[in-house]
Amino acid sequence: MKEIIEKLTEYTLSLKNALANTNEANERSLLTNHLAAAAEMHALLNKQQNISAIEDIVKTEIRSHGWSFISGDAGTEIADNWVAFTDATGIKY
Repeated sequence: MKEIIEKLTEYTLSLKNALANTNEANERSLLTNHLAAAAEMHALLNKQQNISAIEDIVKTEIRSHGWSFISGDAGTEIADNWVAFTDATGIKY
């Protein structure tokens, strides 16, 4: 569980940094939505300490995430952190 929460934290912080630094108005709502889902996953994992608590959210995020929804280096970092997190959970679409 510790590794999963660490990977989720890295993903969440990359979303936060991208939101703080983006100049693309159309990216802000995408980042905000993914940030809200990441916060919900954090809360559920911390409270329930069980991967199954976030399975539906992860599957929904996998469907909506895509590989390059955010441009530039921030998008690459987010995508890399998302893959690391989902790999750690073992949840597949």
